[in-house]
Amino acid sequence: MQKTLIAVAVLTALSCSHALAADTAADPQDSTATSSTTTAKLDTVEVTGSRIPRAQVEGPAPVVIITAKDILNNGYGTVADVMSALTQNLGATDNNQNTNGFSPGAQAVDLRGLGPNHTLVLVNGRRIADYPQSYQGNSNFTDISNLPTSLIERIEVLSGSASAVYGSDAISGVINFILKKKADGTTIDFREGDTQHGGGSSQRLQITSGYSNGNFDSIFGVEFYNAKPLWAYQRSFTDSRLDSPATGSKLYADPVFVIMDEDENYIDPGKATCDALAGYDQGSIVYAYRKNYGNYCGSYKDIGYGTLENGRKAVNFYGSATYHINDSMELFVDLQAGTSHQESYNTPLKWENSYQLNGDSSPVPFFNQATNQIEQWQRQYFTIEENGGFDAGKIRIIDNTYSLNTGIKGSLAGTNWTYEALFGHSQNQLENKEPALISSKAQALYLGPSLGIDPDSGYNIYNAPYSRLYTPLTVAQFRSITQDSVDNDSSRSENFSFTATNTELFNLPAGPVGFAGVAEYGNQYYGLKPDPLSLDGTYFGLHNTGAVGSRDHMGTGIEFSVPVFSKLNISAAGRYDRYEYSATTASKFTYSLGIEYRPFDSLLLRGSAGTGFRAPDLSYLYAGLSGSSSGGTDYFLCRRDEPGTAPDFLDDCSNGDVGYNGRSHGSTALKNETSKSYTYGFVYSPIKGLDITADYYIIKLNNEVEYQTTDAVLREEADCRLGQTPGGTPVDINSAKCQDIISRVVRNPANSANNPEGITSVLVVPINAAVDRTSGIDFDAHYKLETDRIGSFDFNLGYTYVATHTIQLFPGDAVNNELTDLYNYVIPRDKTSYSVAWTLDKLTTTIHGSRIGGLPNYDGTQRLGPTFVYNGSLNYRFNSHAALTLIVDNLFDSKPGKDSTWTGYPYYSRSWYSPIGRAYFVEFNYRFGGSESK
Repeated sequence: MQKTLIAVAVLTALSCSHALAADTAADPQDSTATSSTTTAKLDTVEVTGSRIPRAQVEGPAPVVIITAKDILNNGYGTVADVMSALTQNLGATDNNQNTNGFSPGAQAVDLRGLGPNHTLVLVNGRRIADYPQSYQGNSNFTDISNLPTSLIERIEVLSGSASAVYGSDAISGVINFILKKKADGTTIDFREGDTQHGGGSSQRLQITSGYSNGNFDSIFGVEFYNAKPLWAYQRSFTDSRLDSPATGSKLYADPVFVIMDEDENYIDPGKATCDALAGYDQGSIVYAYRKNYGNYCGSYKDIGYGTLENGRKAVNFYGSATYHINDSMELFVDLQAGTSHQESYNTPLKWENSYQLNGDSSPVPFFNQATNQIEQWQRQYFTIEENGGFDAGKIRIIDNTYSLNTGIKGSLAGTNWTYEALFGHSQNQLENKEPALISSKAQALYLGPSLGIDPDSGYNIYNAPYSRLYTPLTVAQFRSITQDSVDNDSSRSENFSFTATNTELFNLPAGPVGFAGVAEYGNQYYGLKPDPLSLDGTYFGLHNTGAVGSRDHMGTGIEFSVPVFSKLNISAAGRYDRYEYSATTASKFTYSLGIEYRPFDSLLLRGSAGTGFRAPDLSYLYAGLSGSSSGGTDYFLCRRDEPGTAPDFLDDCSNGDVGYNGRSHGSTALKNETSKSYTYGFVYSPIKGLDITADYYIIKLNNEVEYQTTDAVLREEADCRLGQTPGGTPVDINSAKCQDIISRVVRNPANSANNPEGITSVLVVPINAAVDRTSGIDFDAHYKLETDRIGSFDFNLGYTYVATHTIQLFPGDAVNNELTDLYNYVIPRDKTSYSVAWTLDKLTTTIHGSRIGGLPNYDGTQRLGPTFVYNGSLNYRFNSHAALTLIVDNLFDSKPGKDSTWTGYPYYSRSWYSPIGRAYFVEFNYRFGGSESK
């Protein structure tokens, strides 16, 4: 019988699945449905979630299978597209629309919405190195943007805690990308795509082949990918500030050329001045007015000069070779290597004299001798013409990845024992190059040398005629005040492991007991090495942080599958992991238990329970000192000097909104995050071709690492300095906690030791504080209808409903409901994925739909209606060697969801909506040689 791996296989929330059925699964083109099931008898295979091979296609908890055919027929162009449609992927993550920040263009996946650092990503069952930059400046994560879509055989998704199987990182689930392991001839696959409204065209070429000779077998594949960027000016809803739903005083042009007085009122340049600049920024400069500020030279269209989807060129290679020493022993090596060159364009650089050169956020107006008044100058954006065109202003990221796994595996003759000894090495090296403006050079160019200090105001004196600001720079002048800031970041992971399995360790009356054991040792390295000038405030608006550190890891685990009687099977796993870094060790024993009860052949009742832990991220441990402009309430001065003001002080206290430097760095004093996870549900096949699964899940994460907020630090500082809380509870200023808190708040020089004044800076560090809990329901249904005359039909439905998601960030805080706090958490309550496929002889056509439950509006006052996107495909197989596929993504050309309150550019949520619109693809597949049966 042909071996077909479908749908949901084994969880136990157990073992560390390294081989994962790649050798026994059939061609993915033979599988027709995501999350489908079958009652056919299968050979034993190994599926994500357990090391013990088994014949049943269902286990204690669900593992969703997405095949290569699903990826093709559902219109997914990239791995990120596949993960976006996955209903269990519930986090609002960064993606290819992000053009700046800490990891621009990298794409993460977030099962259950617990953060991408809690989802473990594997390739062929093996770990890969983290992305060499931190996610949103905080945690480590795995970038999925460089995984070669066309080389994927299938994706297995286990959504739930699996630390007892995989150790750290697998608290919210595991995603295992299994690449093709067999070649039937040589296959060439070419895909060409374009968008209806322009921009974002793409090409992809994939070649796979193999070679066998005697005891040697191999397969290799290479993928070439090219995607043009999509620019904001290429979409009518993002090409101008006039696209904003804002009205009245909230709708104004960006201030490109601005001179302000001491109180930040605009000094009118006159219409003639702005008219002389009208040809700049692609002819968009106008004489503009902003209520309560005044007249200035600005642009409504400058925000359109950025990328909505980043451009990318990539080459990915995958190869696997096996040498069969004898019938029971083989040597193997797997190699994956790739390089990607990403280009994005944020908004053009800016400069203001209102920030000091060291990055302090204190305003510093100057006395202008040329006008005899106090002023502040601002170039909110340098124009495209000053920049020398778009190309010079691009952010360029070169990412090189490499992964090698080699070892020996086999079986002991005459026994049921199998083994694998493995060495794995994975690394990721990244060069991030972006234009940066040197503050001191810009200030010298515009203001000239300082002429001393004005005795009346205390400000620096400059002689700066207005013509300096209102005369656009030449390209040479602009180059003289800018340069590329280059970061070189890297990450590495190495691992030695030994695995032993036995499907018949011994026999019970109900059947054989299965066993798996694993021992691992490894090392991780993480190094952020930024441009030194980005650390000291030399660049305007650019302040990076460094982080260099490593840790060692060892782990051992065992797993059992026990048939209690013919209808009941119990599986259990236990694992001990230990991490060592600096002078610290972090260790934990985790366990899991699974149960399967089949009261009759068509019904499976199942459940699982497990504990998990996560050692602190290397980013949290070793992050260097970072700084940024910040602001908040000075609770100490408000409570000391104005005790009658309102509790929040924001409206009534004169120090209710003050500016200061926000500083942060990592901490090696962090403890493990721990979790508990439960699932229970059923699989029911009432009639031929129909399978229904439903599972309820609960995950509770304790000691989640979060950076302290400056607000919390300032509240505690006020308690310590004043000796009591606002409620009157005594606080000892000499306690270790108070001394630590007070040391983190740097204040301006005091008039006396007992009279410290305004805040200079506030330091925050990561701590184990948050309690994060989520629960919900996963539902899947598949129905296959075979007919004699009109072919076969496949219906698939996947649905995830989030029942609860609460978080308590710090002890003593109120428990926050993320599903009702619509302002801070832009997440849906449910997601749905559904498709119908019709196959008649050589023709297959598929309609796939995705539904996102109503997202919160920008103001956080209500949930909007659901949004839908549909893809369609038509596949025609001419013969066993050639096939043509036509794909239309976003059939109805749906735009990002409309929200009358979303006044922040680009006026929709980048995490959930795509600006591409309708896109067309044609894909041709041809196979040379090989069998005639396909």
